[in-house]
Amino acid sequence: MDSGILNSIGGLGLFLLGMVILTTGLKELAGDTIRRMIARFTTSLPSGIATGAVVTAILQSSSATTVTAVGFAGAGLLTLSQSLGIVFGANLGTTITGWIVAIFGFQFKLGILAYPLVLFGVILNLFARKRIAAAGLALAGFGVIFIGIDSLQGGMAGLANGITPQNFPQDTWTGRLMLVLIGVAITLVTQSSSAGVAMALTAVHTGTISLAQAGAMVIGFDVGTTFTALLAALGGSVAARRTGFAHVFYNVVTAIGAYFLLPVYIWFWNDYLNQGQELSPEIALVAFHSLFNFLGVMLIIPFTGQFARVITRLVPEAVNDQTERLEESLIQNPNVAIEASRSTLVDVFQRVLAVYHRLFTSELDTDVIQDELKQYQSTLETTSDYLRRINISESDAETLRCYQEVVLALDHIERLMRRYQDLERLKATRKVEQLAEIADQLTALIARTETDLQDRSFVLDEQPLEHFWLELDKNQKSTRRQFTEAAARTGADFDVLLGQLDAYRWLSRISYHLWRGVHHLQKARIIVTDIGQESQPAISNHERGKND
Repeated sequence: MDSGILNSIGGLGLFLLGMVILTTGLKELAGDTIRRMIARFTTSLPSGIATGAVVTAILQSSSATTVTAVGFAGAGLLTLSQSLGIVFGANLGTTITGWIVAIFGFQFKLGILAYPLVLFGVILNLFARKRIAAAGLALAGFGVIFIGIDSLQGGMAGLANGITPQNFPQDTWTGRLMLVLIGVAITLVTQSSSAGVAMALTAVHTGTISLAQAGAMVIGFDVGTTFTALLAALGGSVAARRTGFAHVFYNVVTAIGAYFLLPVYIWFWNDYLNQGQELSPEIALVAFHSLFNFLGVMLIIPFTGQFARVITRLVPEAVNDQTERLEESLIQNPNVAIEASRSTLVDVFQRVLAVYHRLFTSELDTDVIQDELKQYQSTLETTSDYLRRINISESDAETLRCYQEVVLALDHIERLMRRYQDLERLKATRKVEQLAEIADQLTALIARTETDLQDRSFVLDEQPLEHFWLELDKNQKSTRRQFTEAAARTGADFDVLLGQLDAYRWLSRISYHLWRGVHHLQKARIIVTDIGQESQPAISNHERGKND
């Protein structure tokens, strides 16, 4: 009895260790691909479901997928419906682990073959580089999983004489509820629903528990796995909390449906599908796990809109909090933290452009605008402090590039806001026809950019902004000469002339920071699309210096 318990505990520990090693290796092997895969392919509810299922099957961790979805939602990268799709898909993808364990652990019995896999994987990890080393780590983790299954199976077999299905709550409505709660507790302790499924499969295989009892525990595993995502959501942004709470609510509703489906499934399996007792109970268990998760997804899809509205009511919008995306928990994931910073800057940029649009088109109370801009400046300072605390490996060139682009965008937005301090230049633009025409063109560009920024997935066409600034820059000398000659002919006041020259430079600087702000925000996007964004011409240090 004692050796059986120790072997079971040791086998479970090896299984968990193997899952950690496998997931770590797969993450390193995939690199930035998983993050980009989620962002690129999650464009709708169906694509989100497919992406969530595939990513979970690849990572062998539904918690990793749902936590990533929570982080992306918090960063503003995913809408609620898109993140819901990932959550639904993750529930499907996590059932793949059960199939792998049932087929390779009990049907083909890879326990003995797993030892050479571990050795080969470790050798690759020690002596190979980068992706091959990561593949070796994943291979070693895969082997450790089945060594754990082999040890767990041996331990359970040793317990079979002393522990029988009669020692567990019986297959009644109350008994099944208790088994569900046991499943929840096991997942909370192990922090892995896959480990719980492996234990249930092993217990069913050795006859320690019945198929019905194992099915009830599997329902509990699905509920318990939401705890990780819930922890990631607590204290986070509105979008993150909505995603986390939606995950819990959905899994609980699915579990309720599975609870009532279980006796029907057991009856159908015993009386129709497995009359000759040819199919193993492990296959029956993983089939039930996949079935109720699949039915749950199919039933929720038509009501996703209503479901999202319920979650939105339960977790209402924050009151004018621009910095809510800048969560402390996201700093541990530099890619998501950078995207959260970029989304925050897009929001501030859009509002600053709205201020300039109002300035150019109407008379406004400057004190009111000053208070508004102070709020935006506070947001920029918070974002700047947040960016300072993001640690990025120098070897991660793509993440470092995105980080640099966000910092440059922050710099240009701050410089654009400082142009407000020269607001007296605006009066000069209204007194000179040529300056008024330039101001009108700039106003139109600001209005269009402000509108386009409302659609966060839309890639702006930078060329009009670039061409407008280049034209102002090219004509600067000739325009200064025109203003000077005109002042000499008309005998205009010298201070008026200086005001006109300053107004031209002011408009040029605004147009420059407008263009470069858009440029850097788009270069920092988590996904770079093929709409000419990579073909922007470089700006010389001389050009940068005279427009700062």
